Amino acid sequence: MSSSKFNFKIHVFFLVASLARFEPSLGLYLGQRHVNIANKLENHETLMIHCWQNSDDMGKRYLKYDEEFQSAFIDLFTFQHVNIECDMEFKDGDMTRRGHFLVYDSSHDVRTRECYKWCNWSVGTYGLYAYDEVDHKWDYEIPWPSNNRF
Repeated sequence: MSSSKFNFKIHVFFLVASLARFEPSLGLYLGQRHVNIANKLENHETLMIHCWQNSDDMGKRYLKYDEEFQSAFIDLFTFQHVNIECDMEFKDGDMTRRGHFLVYDSSHDVRTRECYKWCNWSVGTYGLYAYDEVDHKWDYEIPWPSNNRF
């Protein structure tokens, strides 16, 4: 392959990558991603959340109504695999609801619609809702209880 063809291909790759970084509708996003999980339980109970990024323990937290768990990381596209999974539980009357939720995985979609820069989740008494960055709306995604590991 001649060096001019090779240079052209490299320029095209970086052009597409830089456009995708700023334009999620192209189907790619390279840059810092944010995973936010908000306690929006209708009964205003405390939500216990214990998360892991890959195998690194991110700790257990107790979120009051309207509080959030937040995580941010750089997504390097094909150069790394990132997944975030969480155990969650809360009291619903006399019953304790529990679930294990995969909330982000760089190798495949865990949501109906892909998240780009902001992977926002809302936890309600019926399950998890994902925010759609393109249509600017919340979609019901995963019911309680859950074990949506892949």
